[in-house]
Amino acid sequence: MKKILVFLSVFLISDSAMFAQVDEALPEGLVELFDGFEKGNYWIWAGFDWDQYGDHKISSGANISRDWASEGKHSLELTMEPMTADTTKSAIWFYDGTNDLAGTKYIAIDVYNPENYTYNLQAVVQCTDSWEWCSTPGYEIPKGKHTVFWDISKYAEYLHDVRRITVCNNSGQVLNRESHIYIDNIRLIK
Repeated sequence: MKKILVFLSVFLISDSAMFAQVDEALPEGLVELFDGFEKGNYWIWAGFDWDQYGDHKISSGANISRDWASEGKHSLELTMEPMTADTTKSAIWFYDGTNDLAGTKYIAIDVYNPENYTYNLQAVVQCTDSWEWCSTPGYEIPKGKHTVFWDISKYAEYLHDVRRITVCNNSGQVLNRESHIYIDNIRLIK
């Protein structure tokens, strides 16, 4: 019985830590704005052309929007196809560009979810000529306004040569219509 209680305690502590990076105070450090979507749109959605790399991605758009913003007047509206029971429910939006993010410990974003649906957002940073895949855990984003930060400090050796920053939705729920979520105020915390 003691073993079960210890296991459950460890599981609950680790499970609560997994969600601790949503709506918590940002970590200490120098904060730099990476993208506030005020100078144009440099983000792309992964569509049918990504099918060659695996299951179909349901992302269908990445467009500048004035409907909501946490910083400035614009945000990025991320749209998705319906998420039926037989789809993968995986969506990807990415920014391609070579950037030196050396010293960055966290990536933080503001998110507005207007849907009655919970998204599971994850960040992936791809680095160097070998496109080293540096992924973070996914965090549950329910309806409403949230701030999320992902710890990328364990990838410090690669961050001097970042080639792509990706935001992914990997939810398991069904939503039988198009949906969208907004992101804004992408910050690097050093």
